[in-house]
Amino acid sequence: MPSSDPIYSREPFFEGFDTQSAFDFYEASRHRLPAASYPEQARHASGLVEMAEHCDVFCFDAFGVLNVGGTPIPGAVDTVKALRGLGKQLFVITNAATLPKAQAVAKFERLGFDFSTDEIVTSRMAAEEALAAHPDHLWGVMARSDFKPDDVPVRSILLTHDIATYDAADAFLFLSTWEWTSEQTRLLEVSLAQNMRPIMVANPDVIAPLEEAFSTESGFVAHRIADLLGVRIEFHGKPFPSVFDLVQRVLPAEQNRRRICMIGDTLHTDVLGGAQAGWSTVLVADHGLFRGHDPAQFINESGIVPNWIVPSI
Repeated sequence: MPSSDPIYSREPFFEGFDTQSAFDFYEASRHRLPAASYPEQARHASGLVEMAEHCDVFCFDAFGVLNVGGTPIPGAVDTVKALRGLGKQLFVITNAATLPKAQAVAKFERLGFDFSTDEIVTSRMAAEEALAAHPDHLWGVMARSDFKPDDVPVRSILLTHDIATYDAADAFLFLSTWEWTSEQTRLLEVSLAQNMRPIMVANPDVIAPLEEAFSTESGFVAHRIADLLGVRIEFHGKPFPSVFDLVQRVLPAEQNRRRICMIGDTLHTDVLGGAQAGWSTVLVADHGLFRGHDPAQFINESGIVPNWIVPSI
């Protein structure tokens, strides 16, 4: 295909997002995100323990809240223990879809957290549940090279650098951009342009905070392809309802939703997602997308208002 054709990705594929460009990309993709209502203004607290009386259930995002890359955020382990001591019910709700559930649990153990298997809810779990509605599809999977076909509960093939793996698929599942390249994006676009098929995304994040930069995640690929080709995208993970529904199922029916709290570092995933579920929300300002920035300007521009803002949990 000629490089001048507008439907094909440009170099560099991995955009090198900063806070402003990531925020702008989320805003440009807002029409694909759920609607929600918000408080008129956010309240401020020094951390979660200070505002703990307002919530019974605390649901943590991982990146930018509990850890940055492979490093736990100072004080996060102690805060989790303190909330347990106050009798709070805890969950992790993460859009990290690279690892199967057992490996995700082990990751948090390595970071020093004591979350049980039942307390960790991943966007991948929500996507895998949705896959059951398509038992006859062969799914082309965006994943690391160590992906195995039996890692997901449907027939699957790993998307490689061979166009045949793309053309063989009946639909596509996005798990991880860990080893994904711009060339693979081009192969996917070429295959879709010739034969349009649906995409299911198990990580709607555009970026994730690492120690020194932001990674580019599969939500970026999905929104870009939707803009370029008009492909139908099915998202699972924050801010979309299915991952929040997994938590709601295990809570008592009488649980007041406003006393469930979603804690995250991103307005368009954590805060918007918690708000659309009818939960309260906390924005963590110092370690994730808005580190080094005053989040007020982004809150004002987007209209996505958390109930609380804390510098760190």
